[in-house]
Amino acid sequence: MRLILCGKNDSAVEALEFLRERGDEVLVVGIQSDAGRDGWQRSLVAAARALGVTCEQPAKINDPATIARLAAWRPDRLVSIQYDQILKEPFFRGIGCPCLNLHFALLPRNRGVAPIAWAILEGDRETGATLHHMLVDIDAGDVVAQRAVPIAATDTGRVLYDKVNRAAVELFREAYPFGPALLARRIPQDPSIATYHWNGDFDFSRRDVDWSMEAARLQRWLRALIFPPFQYPLLELGGRKLAITAVGGEVRPGRAAPGTLLAASPAALEIAAQGGSVRILGCAEPADGGARPIPLSELATHARAGSVLASTHGKS
Repeated sequence: MRLILCGKNDSAVEALEFLRERGDEVLVVGIQSDAGRDGWQRSLVAAARALGVTCEQPAKINDPATIARLAAWRPDRLVSIQYDQILKEPFFRGIGCPCLNLHFALLPRNRGVAPIAWAILEGDRETGATLHHMLVDIDAGDVVAQRAVPIAATDTGRVLYDKVNRAAVELFREAYPFGPALLARRIPQDPSIATYHWNGDFDFSRRDVDWSMEAARLQRWLRALIFPPFQYPLLELGGRKLAITAVGGEVRPGRAAPGTLLAASPAALEIAAQGGSVRILGCAEPADGGARPIPLSELATHARAGSVLASTHGKS
């Protein structure tokens, strides 16, 4: 089989390795920002080079010359895994093969960007990976196959991402070799239950805790934002700005003023929000390239129950 693989990160690398192990011919299309060096995830460009696989990184994949060049390779299938450019109608007309996308959500929920964060924030009980036919409308094509994963009450953005990443790789392997019978399995998405999120809808640059948020939603927001090595939500305690690294799953009802430190122990900090309280199970000192864990016992000795934490929301 001749397959074009567009994408980035570990899931795309594992797909490439799987295809090469089976002797398939692969043309890799990497993202422009992939410099060919492994980081928090592996580089698809680096993996392609190591395996002797032809790799392109077009600035504009929908450019007519790019479409013609890829079509001339005469691919049997194209699969996109976290590729960052939107394929348009001229591309689908010109490429000459079925085009599939592996999306990190249970479509039709959470089309578009940041599906992991939105699944947590919206209180979904499960998410997963979806293999679907590609259309001009983003993530709206007929579903070919799905694999679901449960969302635990303490799952952070990073934990859930890793779970869905594994599900996506397993789904890719199950769907291989993307034969006619599989491609004919077209399950239309129900637009009445579809949700879509644009770039910027979830503001990952806003990391300061707003204790006036409704408690259950705050708990989910905190979890969604915990995504090492990139970001953590931040609280201010005893004049120190700290990264929150773990959150308890239980949200307790209550009427204390938002930001009130209800209890402090070596196990948890319990802090009031609107209509209830959340439990902080881990903190760290923010640092370049990561965060230095701080035992809660150290914080508890300087924390006074009943004090009101300064809200960092809106501060620089």
